[in-house]
Amino acid sequence: MSLNPEPEVSPKARIMVCEDEFIVALDLQLLIEEFGYEVIGPFASVEKAIEMIEVIRPDGAVLDVRLQDGEVFPLADKLAELGVPLVFHSGHVNADEIRAKYPDAACCQKPVNTRQLELELKRLPGERLV
Repeated sequence: MSLNPEPEVSPKARIMVCEDEFIVALDLQLLIEEFGYEVIGPFASVEKAIEMIEVIRPDGAVLDVRLQDGEVFPLADKLAELGVPLVFHSGHVNADEIRAKYPDAACCQKPVNTRQLELELKRLPGERLV
C-alpha cells in the first residue's frame, strides 16, 4: 500500500466534430482541444460519423448542417436518441427550426465565434462535460 497514492485522472469529455470543409474542421478540432476536450473526428460525412457512434459514444457533438453526403439530421437524431448533447455549427442553421426538433441543442453561426462555441460546449448537459 502506497502512502502517496496516484490521483485518479478522469478522462476528457469526447466531442464529435462533423464538418466537411477541411480548414474549418481543423480549426474546430484545435479550438475544442484547446478548450480541454478530446475530439472524435472530424467527420466529413454523415455515414462515417454514424459508423463511429456504433463504436464510440461521444459526450457531445458539434455538427455542421450540410456534409458531403447530405444533411446531418439522421446523425443528429441518432445522437439525440443516445442522449448526446448537440451544438449545430453552420452557416445554414435556423435556430428556431433546430430548437423545435432538438430543444436542448445549441446553435452557433459560421464563421466560428470562439467564445460562443466554448460557452455552448460548457452549457451542454452531461456529467463529463466541463
